[in-house]
Amino acid sequence: MYSLLPLLTLIVPFYIGILCLFTHISWFLESFFKKIEKASLIFATTITLLIAVSMVPDVLAGQTLEIPHLSLRVDLTNIAGVLGVVLIFFLTSIYNVKAEKGGRLKPSLYNFFVLLFLVCMLGLLYSHDLFGVFLFVELTIGVSIILVAHAPNRISPEAAFKYLIITAFSALFVLLGVLTIFVLTGNSNILAIVENPDHLLENSRLLLMVVACFVVGLGADIGLVPFHGWAPDVFPASTPIVNGFFCAEPIAFILALYKLVHPFYIIYDSPMILWLMVGVGLASMIFGVLMAYPQADFMRMMAYISIEGFGHMVFTLGLFTPLSFVAGQLYLVNGALMKTGIILSLGSVFITSGTYNMGSLGGLVKKMDKTALVYIICALSLTGIPPLSGFYAKWLIFNAVYDFLLSYGVIASVLALISLIIISMVSFVYLVRSFHRIFLGLLPENLKNACEVHWTMWLPTLVLAAIAILVGIQPNLILGMIRSP
Repeated sequence: MYSLLPLLTLIVPFYIGILCLFTHISWFLESFFKKIEKASLIFATTITLLIAVSMVPDVLAGQTLEIPHLSLRVDLTNIAGVLGVVLIFFLTSIYNVKAEKGGRLKPSLYNFFVLLFLVCMLGLLYSHDLFGVFLFVELTIGVSIILVAHAPNRISPEAAFKYLIITAFSALFVLLGVLTIFVLTGNSNILAIVENPDHLLENSRLLLMVVACFVVGLGADIGLVPFHGWAPDVFPASTPIVNGFFCAEPIAFILALYKLVHPFYIIYDSPMILWLMVGVGLASMIFGVLMAYPQADFMRMMAYISIEGFGHMVFTLGLFTPLSFVAGQLYLVNGALMKTGIILSLGSVFITSGTYNMGSLGGLVKKMDKTALVYIICALSLTGIPPLSGFYAKWLIFNAVYDFLLSYGVIASVLALISLIIISMVSFVYLVRSFHRIFLGLLPENLKNACEVHWTMWLPTLVLAAIAILVGIQPNLILGMIRSP
């Protein structure tokens, strides 16, 4: 069904971002903008969220909302991701009201790049054109680097430069893959390529090379092992608010990776494609969980937790079964929401205490009870503890893995499940331990005067904790919006 709604969700934040940017050219407009800078961000994300929600009834009715000449479409394969991205931006923009204290970017530039970041991620979810996906990937990375450098601390330029170097090389791999497919088929529309795969089947080795290029290129942008080098530096270097916005990025990138790889697996179902995705995912899971455990800096810990989570998502989606797609996307959207709750809660701790070091903290539950409550709920959900939302996501992953490996024998299925359960248990241990080190125990002398943050900072996180409980009780709130392609 032809619909302008997907395009409107791109136009509205971009147009408001341009208006914010326009105020930068005049001192009079800039002084006026300072009075409404935080409200303009909330206004833009609110309107975008309302438009995104308005697409849900038609999509649930089985309609595909599309603009064919722009290769933009929304259906049950991506609507949950769209809502997840916009909701994260809406809640983080509320958190931004009191948390954002300024940085290297002026407020008008900061708002412009945040809203452009939202446009790029939505475009990445909507686009079914190879060149469109490449364009939105590179724009997203470019804006991400600028937002990392916005933080006023000393290490942010170094982290941004490292991020730039790694992702600049990754862009070449994505471009090589896109150009190869275009040269072979004469087409860049993914759906049209799947319908006429003859030229690709004649060049199966090139097809495998293209898939490898996409995994390497987008794997570096996502932060998968062994392309993860930027992540542990970027998380501590960015502001807590920017890290909150970044929580939406994996939804767009990982679904884009699936959108690029899955069609070619349909065309040429080589086990090499499957095991490449599964192997990268498994390596990220194991590496992330082992590296997160000993961290004293809670933002570096979150970087490795993110790598472990990305591994779960790519591992599950890489099985390329209908159940694995549903399980992977549920885990992806839920994981992004829960990680947002954790990171914004940790941001509140940092703003209150001035440190990322868990060894310098303790006893904050007496001063920041709402923040502590959100942290533990989101952390338990992320590790899959019932009756929270993460439990159902993990349960579906276990089912998808068991069903897939059953053809290799019951022993292989059981061993895989045991491995996944062990990884989840380690995640549970270090997240609960971090809660103990930050919020329980004795309150340090320098934090005696600490208090709960402003309501605009704890309310968005409380909404995310409520989502963990509601979706845990009624998982169809998200599951009803996911269907395998």
